[in-house]
Amino acid sequence: MKTRSRLIALLFAMLASFTMPATARTPHGRDIIGIIQRVNPQTQEVEMRRDDTGAVITFVRVKRTTFVADGRLADATILKPGAHVTVSHHVPFFGKPFVTRVTLLPAAIPTK
Repeated sequence: MKTRSRLIALLFAMLASFTMPATARTPHGRDIIGIIQRVNPQTQEVEMRRDDTGAVITFVRVKRTTFVADGRLADATILKPGAHVTVSHHVPFFGKPFVTRVTLLPAAIPTK
């Protein structure tokens, strides 16, 4: 009986020594490509039609949102209806979906 209790204690000690470290990781957003449909500057809400599904998604921009146009930082004025953009889209457990990066894509070149 003494051997059995020592074996159980040894197993618990081994399990306790193999715990994973609890480090926080920054969540990465999902890149979504689409066309801006509507922008509301008062509420910071933006509607965008996704290229892949055609569904319209609504999100807000936050203070840390960065805007990129032609490979350089830009401001929020690139968010205009009809603009073709890629966004880094986040959907939190609580609160509204938001974006942390908006990249203006080059205009499509019409083919003849």
